[in-house]
Amino acid sequence: MILVRFTGGLGNQMFQYALGMQLAIKNGTELKIDTTFLLDRTAPHEIVTHRELDIDIFQLNLQQASSTEIWNFNGRSYAHFPGKIYNRLTWLLYRKKKLIVEKQRRFQPEILRTPDNRCLVGAWQSEKYFKDISDRVKAQYTFKNVLSGKAFDLAQEISRGHSLCVNVRRGDYVTSPVYSKVLGAMPLGYFSDALTLMRTKQPIDHIFIFSDDIAWCQANLRFDEKTTIVQHDVAGPKFSTYLQLMSLCKHFIIPNSSFGWWAAWLGADPDKTVVAPLNWFKDPSYDSTDLVPDEWLRI
Repeated sequence: MILVRFTGGLGNQMFQYALGMQLAIKNGTELKIDTTFLLDRTAPHEIVTHRELDIDIFQLNLQQASSTEIWNFNGRSYAHFPGKIYNRLTWLLYRKKKLIVEKQRRFQPEILRTPDNRCLVGAWQSEKYFKDISDRVKAQYTFKNVLSGKAFDLAQEISRGHSLCVNVRRGDYVTSPVYSKVLGAMPLGYFSDALTLMRTKQPIDHIFIFSDDIAWCQANLRFDEKTTIVQHDVAGPKFSTYLQLMSLCKHFIIPNSSFGWWAAWLGADPDKTVVAPLNWFKDPSYDSTDLVPDEWLRI
C-alpha cells in the first residue's frame, strides 16, 4: 500500500495524489489516503487556513486508510498502548523508515524509486513526479459534476474563441501572516506584464478572470480585450466548476497558486501558452525551479 497524507487545498491534494498514483502503479499496489492532518482543527485559523477533502470533486475511487493503517505509518502514542517507551522505540526502529518526507521543494528523482508500504508526506509540487503517466492522471481528474445553466453557457463562450484565463489568487496570501510572508499575492504589475507577453505569443479575443477576490479584480484589472470577471455564483461545490471552466480556456496567466497551476495543466488545447511567475515563492529560501513545466513561460 502507498499512503498519501493530505495537506493543503485542492491543488496541493492533486499534486500529492498524483505522486501516489505514480508509486502505486510502479509497485503494483493499492493507494490509500490519510486525511487526519488535513482535517485537524487544533492550529489557530489566523495562522493556518483550515481545509477539507476537496479532491473528491473528481471521479476518483478514494480509499480512506483505517486508523490502524495510519498508526502503523505515523507511530502515534496512545495511552492504552504498552507505554511511551515502546511507542518511541517502534517509531525509531520501524515506522520512521516508512515515512517518505519531502526534504526540499526541488524534484527529488529518488522518490520515484520508493518501494511499497510507504507513506508520502510533503507537497510534491512538480510535474516530474508523474509526467510519464500524465494521460492517466488527466483521466483520473475527471470532474463529477456536469456543467449546466449559467456555467454551461460560460463554457460555450470560453470554447468559441481565443480565450485567456487570468487567475488572481489573494485571500490568505494577503491576510495570513504565514502565507503572506512565504508566498504573497502577485502584484498588479505581474498581470499587466504577463498579458503584454501573452499578446506577443497568441491572439486573444476574450479574457476570463477567475479569482477569490472579485472586488479587487473589479477595482484594479482593466484590459483592452473583452473581459468577463467570472462570479462566484458559478463556482460550484468546492470551487469545482470554477476549476473546470478555467481548464476550458485556451491560454493561461496564472499566479503562484496550485489551483491555477492545475487549471493550466489540465487545459487541453495543444497550442496553449501558459505564463507563470518566475518567483513562485516570496521567501527566497524556497526553490521553485521544478514547479513550473519547462514549456511554460515565466516572468
